[in-house]
Amino acid sequence: MALSAKEIGRRIREVRTKLGMPPSTVAEALGVDIGIVGSLEDGTLDPIPGDYVLIVGRLLATDFRYFISTELDDVEHQTRAVFRSLSDPDPNDLLAIRRFISFCMSERDLEELLSVTRSPLPPKYQTPAHRQRLHKDQGREGARSERRRLGLRNRPIENVFELIRSQGIRLFRYGLNDGDLSGVTVLHPRAGISVLLNYGDDLYRQFFSAAHEYGHVLFEREDITRRGCVVSYGWDKAKLIEIRANNFAAEFLLPTEALNDYSRPKDVNSLKSLIARVSRDYKVNGLTVAISLKELGWITERTLRSFKREKPVVIRRLEKQDPDIPAGLTSKQIEKRIAAIKEGISSYYLELLRRSLTEDKITFGRFAEMLDMTPDQASAFVKATRLAI
Repeated sequence: MALSAKEIGRRIREVRTKLGMPPSTVAEALGVDIGIVGSLEDGTLDPIPGDYVLIVGRLLATDFRYFISTELDDVEHQTRAVFRSLSDPDPNDLLAIRRFISFCMSERDLEELLSVTRSPLPPKYQTPAHRQRLHKDQGREGARSERRRLGLRNRPIENVFELIRSQGIRLFRYGLNDGDLSGVTVLHPRAGISVLLNYGDDLYRQFFSAAHEYGHVLFEREDITRRGCVVSYGWDKAKLIEIRANNFAAEFLLPTEALNDYSRPKDVNSLKSLIARVSRDYKVNGLTVAISLKELGWITERTLRSFKREKPVVIRRLEKQDPDIPAGLTSKQIEKRIAAIKEGISSYYLELLRRSLTEDKITFGRFAEMLDMTPDQASAFVKATRLAI
């Protein structure tokens, strides 16, 4: 249903206010006096120039259709459910989550245009117990079961992002200001189960967070459906569902049995060498390896506590390869891809956009809009990344 100028203005003001954005920012984006913004939000600017809604939608990281009709009211309702689940949210992170939810919708639209069939979600795992130890055991046993189902055996997972996407789950990353916020899993009313990871985390931490959120999808499906989302904070480790998801992630990325393929360490130096090697092989941080060694009985609780305090094995950032960045790119292209991923534009999403444009499914204007860019910005981006369009 089309909306009146008054309702359009009310919706714009409501979203802007929730994001903590001043009217002056909207005025600057529109290139108008702040009084025009007041008229727009009061509903006295009638008719509203068409490009105003598009510009404001891009500024507020909200699909413009929400401002002109009731078509996306369910999506807005879901967005606010996520906001309510956040602890003291940063305004920039609220904007990032809006952008993430908008990209989920756009990704679904692109898949429909290209007749891409999504895989069904993986089976749900049972969660009958409530004691801490049982949650830990459920997580690790669930990870072993999931590895068997996927035919992974004890092999390292080369690209956990791609694996999760292959299971019917949407996955995006974004640089969030809240360093404690590692991930969010959302039941998008149009796009289905969708995961947002904090790109600000170390890459191996992002791999762990991806597996952690995957554990939530497997175990907390009913909670996600009922509440609309699950939010994962680094300080929330005592919650039983977080204990389960953490243990799932550790075992899913690094099966304890896989350690039997390595020589048991005889001293501190060989222990450090082993942890560094396993970290590189399985793309997990040293503490995850140390915890698995404790599970296997190769080190004591005292040694594990020492590793937690000192973190003697750290894999350098330059040694870690982001699987979402294609091989063979120049340093400038890699720089642009990193900037894009940090702003929520995954390689998978970008490839859908490229195909849709080259197959004449969308115009360049729509291409730019789905990148959350102006046409000039999109042209510069395409040139800088040498995207084959």
